Amino acid sequence: MSAQVWLVFCTACAILFALPSPIAFKVANYAAVRGKRTMIASVSGATLGVMTTFTAAAIVVAGASYVPSSFLDVIQWAGIGWLMLFGLWTIATPAARESQAENDNLRARTLGAIFIDCFVLAALRLRYFAFFIAFLSQFINRSRDVVETLTQMQAATLVLSLLCLTLQATFARSTIAMVRRASVTKKVRNNRGTRFITGRAVSAGYRRIAA
Repeated sequence: MSAQVWLVFCTACAILFALPSPIAFKVANYAAVRGKRTMIASVSGATLGVMTTFTAAAIVVAGASYVPSSFLDVIQWAGIGWLMLFGLWTIATPAARESQAENDNLRARTLGAIFIDCFVLAALRLRYFAFFIAFLSQFINRSRDVVETLTQMQAATLVLSLLCLTLQATFARSTIAMVRRASVTKKVRNNRGTRFITGRAVSAGYRRIAA
C-alpha cells in the first residue's frame, strides 16, 4: 500500500483506540485500584481481545474479496455508511454508562482473572467488529494480495492498540477522568434532546385534544 493509505489506516486506528471507551475505562481502573503491577495482565488481555475481534473481521473481509466486483462495491459503500453511523454513535453514546466508583465492577483480583476480564470485554465489542469489517473493506484491492495486506494491517493494529492501552493504563487517573467527563457531557446532551422531544410530543398531544 502507498504511504498515504498507511497513514490513513494508522491514524484511524489510533483515534479509535485513543477514544474514551469501556475498554480504556476498565484498563485504567485496574491500574488505579489494583496497582500498576496489573498493567501487563490488563493491557495484554485487552490487546489480545482487540486482535481477536480484528482477526474475525479480517476473515470476513478476506472472504468478501472473492465476491463479484459489483457486489463488492455495494459492500464498500455500505461500509462507508456504517463508518459515518459509527462516528455519530461514538459522539452520542456515553463512554461510561454510569459514573462508577473506581472499585466498582472490578471482580477480578488475580492477574489471570484480570487478563480474562479485559480479554472478554475487548473481544466481545461488537462495535469494534463492525467497525473493522466496514473499515477494512475499503482497502480491498484485487490487484494486491488481500491476505498479505490484512496481515500487515493486523501487525499495525497490534502495535497501535498495545501502545494506546499502555498509555491509558500508565496515566490511569487522567484516563478515568476523561472517560467520566465525556460520559457526563454526553448524558447532559442526550437529556436535553430527550426533554425537547418529549416537550414536542406533549404539545402535539394538547393541540390534538384541543382540536
